Amino acid sequence: MEISPLKIAVLGAGSVVIKHHLPALKAVGGCAVSIFDPATKASRSAAAAFEIPKIASSAEEAIKTAGVEAVLIASPNAFHREQAVIAFQAGRHVLCEKPVCIKLTDAKAIIDASEQSGKVLQMGFHHRYSSEHLCVKRLIECGAVGDIRSFNGNISEPLEIIPGGLKNYRFDAALGGGFTLIDVGQHRIDQIRDLLGDVAEVSCEMGSFLPSHNLDDCSILTLLMQSGAIGSLNWHRFSRAFTSPLMLYGTKATLGCSAFITAPFQSAPISIYLEQDPSKILPPDILAWTRPTRCWGDLEPGWVDIWPPRTKTFEEQFRSFFKAVQQQHKPKANGMDGYNALEIVQAAYRSYEERQVVKLPLKDGNHQEPPRW
Repeated sequence: MEISPLKIAVLGAGSVVIKHHLPALKAVGGCAVSIFDPATKASRSAAAAFEIPKIASSAEEAIKTAGVEAVLIASPNAFHREQAVIAFQAGRHVLCEKPVCIKLTDAKAIIDASEQSGKVLQMGFHHRYSSEHLCVKRLIECGAVGDIRSFNGNISEPLEIIPGGLKNYRFDAALGGGFTLIDVGQHRIDQIRDLLGDVAEVSCEMGSFLPSHNLDDCSILTLLMQSGAIGSLNWHRFSRAFTSPLMLYGTKATLGCSAFITAPFQSAPISIYLEQDPSKILPPDILAWTRPTRCWGDLEPGWVDIWPPRTKTFEEQFRSFFKAVQQQHKPKANGMDGYNALEIVQAAYRSYEERQVVKLPLKDGNHQEPPRW
């Protein structure tokens, strides 16, 4: 079945929309027919650059523009519930940037509105479409890694990469719902859930080390998965370079990967340590992406580097959304994935505040404000 691109209303004209969403939408044949951002100058600039005919004066006007079939919500987190509900009530499908929203009650309201309308709700977890993530998931599913018993991951980045500096909404807890964990943290949380399943318990330590704000710029989670695996994930925004290594420790192999590899100490996007002949363990398609450690030799047991073909994650995310709308498959990241990722953030805030382990699922919908320093 041929995929038909959609006509989309765009809510938000920030850096991610301009640098990633709109170019990706254009590349896959989609069409932005309206755009809204309270910063009118940003809306006008985006409309001119991407030939968007309608510059709306409100989110509702953009959503209800004639011909709109779906809505991209890329506005500050605090507005996601209102905008998503309007979209579903207007009969539009929704691709919502992460996080789904700030409060779990709001996330539930978005999911309910989607179900009542019969329209698709897909979350903007674009890391799910990276070649590294897809390859690692395949290696787990084919049994090459065995049962994963432990894991650890790190994401670090300079604070300066946040566009607009302190004027960015991420520095306002009322708009963002926190800073590091609810923002960049959502991607790795979703990645772990997609690879290893649901989380059973959360323990958290957080800190704010830079003088420019009073929100978390360092977050460390210890997670017990329902599978029994135990691991840690950490994020910080005071690094001088971007890094994103993830290590998985299984009964048959040790596996390391890094989304959007940039660091010189990482030999390849994916490396797996195998004690047996790799040609007898790895699926043929993945075997074709390997490189021997010696250019004059064959693959041997030990560390095997894997270089899967690169993917453009935002483009693949739109293609997946179009397919979901046309009922070719369910969204790879649906509303409950957004809810569960947000629930882990809420559990982490509670763990830090109460200084104890928090079990999931949370038994109440009470909202926990992010810590302040």
